[in-house]
Amino acid sequence: MVYAAQLADMGQPEEGLRQVHALLKGTPEDREVYIALSNMYSRLKRWPEAEEALGKAEQLSTKPEDKETVEYLRGSSYERQKKYDEAEATFRQILAVNPQSAATLNYLGYMLADRGEKLDEALDFVKKAVALEPANGAYLDSLGWAYFKLGKYDQAEENLIKASQHNMGSDPTVQDHLGDLYQKTGRLKLAAAHWERALEEWNKTIAAETDSDDVAQVQKKLESAKVKLAKEESGNKQ
Repeated sequence: MVYAAQLADMGQPEEGLRQVHALLKGTPEDREVYIALSNMYSRLKRWPEAEEALGKAEQLSTKPEDKETVEYLRGSSYERQKKYDEAEATFRQILAVNPQSAATLNYLGYMLADRGEKLDEALDFVKKAVALEPANGAYLDSLGWAYFKLGKYDQAEENLIKASQHNMGSDPTVQDHLGDLYQKTGRLKLAAAHWERALEEWNKTIAAETDSDDVAQVQKKLESAKVKLAKEESGNKQ
């Protein structure tokens, strides 16, 4: 299935999907195949087919943790389609059953913080995720971003730097967040360096994992920063 997913990411989606469909046997083991199909369709932004595959995986899910996985993927799918209310409701349903779901706490907290909504609650969700998995770089990034959105820049910087040190230094989103933080706190040259790094990392990423809007925004921020820095430099020379 890994090879099939790679085929889909490399511009041969139909061949990749055909190979995974061929693995269906009409047995309970098909659950994993349907989840793989749902993930592939999601990466291709073929949402109705992704949801259909997820529904079939749900029918084959008997254990609570298997059902939770399906719901989590559904919430993620809603979020990626910008159906934020549906995503929030789905994640809250998971937490009602399992308040210790670190991945769900992090996803919901980050989603709310990123949109500037219910910030205190968002911070609380992410803090709980980090308490459950203190060395998780993605969760530390979410924590830093929640603090940033709350205007608590010292705590934001501390956690974003920690995130970059926990094998997340090559993550373009962490670099983008550090850029925003340094811009906000008056360190524009440092901000530009991190936005540049974010773009470099995105360039190494396959298209299916890249949000073109995010890339365009960072490009715009970097260009604006370069113009301001050039003006400052020419002003200093006069």
